[in-house]
Amino acid sequence: MLRSDRAPSRLLRRTAGCVLVLLMTVLAPRPRGGASADETATPRAIAPDGHEFRLEIASTPEQRARGYMFRSHVGKEEGMLFIFPRSDFHAFWMKNCLVSLDILWLSEDLTVVFAQSDVPPCKGDPCPSYPAMSKARYVLEIAAGMAKKTRLRVGEKLKVSGIDLETAAES
Repeated sequence: MLRSDRAPSRLLRRTAGCVLVLLMTVLAPRPRGGASADETATPRAIAPDGHEFRLEIASTPEQRARGYMFRSHVGKEEGMLFIFPRSDFHAFWMKNCLVSLDILWLSEDLTVVFAQSDVPPCKGDPCPSYPAMSKARYVLEIAAGMAKKTRLRVGEKLKVSGIDLETAAES
């Protein structure tokens, strides 16, 4: 009887390949809750009705100064969260903003403390300023009408995921 030396090496290669596939499957990172990896990494604000806004973060002085300037559209699923180093009376204006927005001032615990709805773009100088009547640590800008639609009003609390708010603010 003739013995083949190739049979054990073929078997070894197949076994090694199966083990490798099994390890890749078991050890591969999995997003929580069935979400994709990008969805878990994207900062989001969740309104009282469950509506989620994908957030852009404005945490540096330059980002906060620019905001939504020169944007021709802000979608119903989008928002910009302004993060300040400390609570204060943060005033906003709409200079060079091309769309109407809802502006929500939020406390340290993300409760809405003041709101301006349907704030129009500024078409010429001087642009009016929109000050808050309460101190706020964060400000959320969303498309006009979305605050009412998602029940975001004074006293309601927002949830934020995908970002560590305590380390996000720069002076």
